Amino acid sequence: MHRSWAVVGWLAPVALMLLLVTSNVRFAVGSLPVYDALFERHGVSARTGITPEGLRGVGRQFQEYFTSEAEPLRVRAEVDGVERGLFGADEVSHMADVKQLVLLTFSVQRASAMFLLLVTGLAVYAFRRAVWGTVAVWLRRGALVTTGVIAVLGIAALVAFDPLFTLFHNLAFPQGNFLFPRTADLVRVFPFGFWRDMTLLIGAMTIVEAATLYAVGLVLRRVGARP
Repeated sequence: MHRSWAVVGWLAPVALMLLLVTSNVRFAVGSLPVYDALFERHGVSARTGITPEGLRGVGRQFQEYFTSEAEPLRVRAEVDGVERGLFGADEVSHMADVKQLVLLTFSVQRASAMFLLLVTGLAVYAFRRAVWGTVAVWLRRGALVTTGVIAVLGIAALVAFDPLFTLFHNLAFPQGNFLFPRTADLVRVFPFGFWRDMTLLIGAMTIVEAATLYAVGLVLRRVGARP
């Protein structure tokens, strides 16, 4: 029994890290204000001939695509005042693969949350009042693991995002259907910097949340230490 809880004592922090990261990915993917800010930051309207309002519509269509079973991706927008479909067959094919990765992320989020709820419930049953100290350890350990992993990845992203971005695509999409010319609509609407900034945003949010959970863990440790 003691050995099993020792294993859980490391699985729970890892699950906590996965829950934080996947929740922030889900937030970023589903947040129109994030899309709007990044479109503006990277001059996508001037680059594509799509108005800011039109780009918001593009973002909304992507979000609907990621959260529905609809296939294939169909995005329409006014480009220089003329409405047309934005993406060709190769781009649509790649986005179908991206959608599967996004859905996998959502599944990991749900699984992590369910695991944490399960082990917390079991801990309450097993340890009664002493559960506060156990949960405090999980929170602090999870916060430290999360901060360490995100800090390493964040520094790497700041120093060498380009090769890391390419490596990620090679691993996630081994079929190689992610290479497009700079003139492709997908690249013009979602330029390299868009993904770099979204990645850094997700990392920053995760670090802040980890710090908050560490503080909560300190409070719970004091609660658990009371007679």
